[in-house]
Amino acid sequence: MGLALLLSLGELCEQFRQNGPVARVTVIDVEGSTPREVGAAMTVSAQKVTGTVGGGALEYDAIAHARGLVMTEIEIMWLRDTKTYPLGPRLGQCCGGQVRLLFERYGADEIEIVSSFADAQKGYVTRPIVSGSASLHAVDVGDIGAAPDFVREQFQKLTAHSNNQTCLTKGARQDETWFFEPLSKKRLPIYLYGAGHVGREVVRVFEGLAVEIVWIDTDAARFPDPIPVHVKRLISVSPNDAVAYAPDDAFHVVMSYSHALDLEICHAVLKRGRFRYLGLIGSMTKRASFLKRLGELGMSEVDISRLTCPLGVGGPSSKEPGVIAISLAAEILQLSEVLPGEFDG
Repeated sequence: MGLALLLSLGELCEQFRQNGPVARVTVIDVEGSTPREVGAAMTVSAQKVTGTVGGGALEYDAIAHARGLVMTEIEIMWLRDTKTYPLGPRLGQCCGGQVRLLFERYGADEIEIVSSFADAQKGYVTRPIVSGSASLHAVDVGDIGAAPDFVREQFQKLTAHSNNQTCLTKGARQDETWFFEPLSKKRLPIYLYGAGHVGREVVRVFEGLAVEIVWIDTDAARFPDPIPVHVKRLISVSPNDAVAYAPDDAFHVVMSYSHALDLEICHAVLKRGRFRYLGLIGSMTKRASFLKRLGELGMSEVDISRLTCPLGVGGPSSKEPGVIAISLAAEILQLSEVLPGEFDG
C-alpha cells in the first residue's frame, strides 16, 4: 500500500482557508536509507503543521525553513526553495541516506489557481523547483497540447505506467528541473457510521494518512465544526442507505448511538456482500446478540462470519475511546496490506 502522497491539493486549499498562507514541503529526491519516500509531504502554516517528511532534526529544520517562507515579506508569485539534508551525524539521524526537500509558499494568488484543478482525478501537477513560474495542470494527453515539449514527453512516459510515478525531470533548459506528481492517489475508503465520542477519536487517529472517511450520522449537531479535511460528512435519517453508495473495497465501521441502527447497517453491508471489512463496536455479548438477529434476518453463517465484533486488533478490552480508535486503525491498516487490491490507483 502506498501512502506517499499524504496531502492533496484539495487539502492544501483547505489548510489555506483555515490558517492563511501555507508552505508545502515535499520529498522530491532520496538517496540511500531515508525515513520517508519521494512524494511524502507536509504543510506548514504559522499556527499548524500537518503531515510529516520524516521527523527528527530533519523535520525540525524543515518546519523552521518553511515558516520563514510563510512569514516572508518578499512579494513574488510561486516562491520556492530546495534544501538537501545528509541524514548522518550532523542531524543526529541514523538513516545514513540523503533527502532533498522542495519548499513552496502558497498565498491567496497561488491558491486561487490551484483550487481550479484541486478536485481533478487524473493527470499530474508539475512545476519547476525554482521560484517565479506557475504550476501546470495536465489532465490527459489531449489537454496538454499547449504545454512545453518536455512536459508532454514526460507526461506520456508517466501515464504509460499504472503506478502514477512521482519524479524529477529536466526542463527546457539544461539547468532547469521540474517536479511531477500525480493529482490524486487512491485512498483507503472508510465508511464510519456514528459521530459520537468514539467516532471522533477514529477520525482523529486517521488524520494525515491516505484515507477518505465518509462520516455518517442522523443529525448535523452530532458532528464537530469544522469537519476535518480527510472527511466527507453525510447526514441521513437512514444511515444504512449509504451502504449502497460505498465502493466495493470499502471498510465499514459501525458505532452509531443505537443498537437498532447498528443492526440495520450491518445487515445492509452483509446483504450487499461487496466490502473489505465490517467492524462493529461492542462486547462479546453484543456480538452474540447480533449474530443471532442477523441469522433471523436470513443471513447465512458464511455471511455472518465476516462481521468483526469487537472491532480492533485483538478485540481490545479497554473502553477508552482513544484505545478503541487506535486499535481499529491498526486493524484496518494491517488488513489493507494483506487483502488483495491496490490502493495506489
